[in-house]
Amino acid sequence: MAFSGTMLGVKTSTLYQALKYSIYLLIIYNVVQFTLEDYMASAHRFRDGITLSNFTDAFAQAVDTIAWLVLLLMLELETWIIEDDKHKGPLRWTINSVAAICYFFIVNAFIGYMGKLEFVLEFKPDDIAVACSAIGTQLSYMVEIDTYLALTAESCSQVGAAPYFVNQANSIIASQQIYNEAVLLGYTEVINAGTWLMIVLVLWIDVYLQIRGELTAKLYRINAWIKAVLYTILVVAAIIWGFYGNFLDFWDAFIWIVAFVFIEMNLLQWHGETEAGGPPEIGAGSS
Repeated sequence: MAFSGTMLGVKTSTLYQALKYSIYLLIIYNVVQFTLEDYMASAHRFRDGITLSNFTDAFAQAVDTIAWLVLLLMLELETWIIEDDKHKGPLRWTINSVAAICYFFIVNAFIGYMGKLEFVLEFKPDDIAVACSAIGTQLSYMVEIDTYLALTAESCSQVGAAPYFVNQANSIIASQQIYNEAVLLGYTEVINAGTWLMIVLVLWIDVYLQIRGELTAKLYRINAWIKAVLYTILVVAAIIWGFYGNFLDFWDAFIWIVAFVFIEMNLLQWHGETEAGGPPEIGAGSS
């Protein structure tokens, strides 16, 4: 295997696998957290209830994360676990079919993020002087883009100072600072989701060409530069979440970048073995 040698008495390849799958487990934990966050926010965003038509809008984060997790596992199978000569027939069709379903939900989640941004942009300036005077006309207040609390006599002092922005359709009030941050994070979510779609498209091209033996060194370098630009955008998005979002958003962005770095390492090793013309190795770059 390309990961040879030992570290602290443990094989490097074993440490590599342990770290990689630990990251995958952390993503599973985040799925639970995002599902809970979406559920809590949906009670304020969708007061008439969640229907099939607005489900992906209400649970955009959860649907997005689950679909990406399954797609990540499909890429792990293709770039690391499955041997080259097994990339055909029913197995290949099964992986492609599962991936296609994931793409469907990922695109729908992307549309959901755009819906959330549209929801935030529906807030308009209001002449309310004191948040507590809005009790009865406004039912909730925005804490951050995915967190809303009931507006009551006990909580109204936590809304912040005027000026205020109001979403009349959903009876939600927000301070200008919170509203401005929500707009920034709304655009960040849309750009981040769109960038991930482009990354997985380039990765799919890499894997497709690699399976066919057509991923030349020149094409690999070109795609690597494209992905470097795209990953830079993701890092900037993570930094924005670190400053203006909550820790879960920042942490999730970080571990997803790390997870796909492992996929890139799988692909690098797989491509390197093919270029070297060496014998296939099980469990090393889709060998």
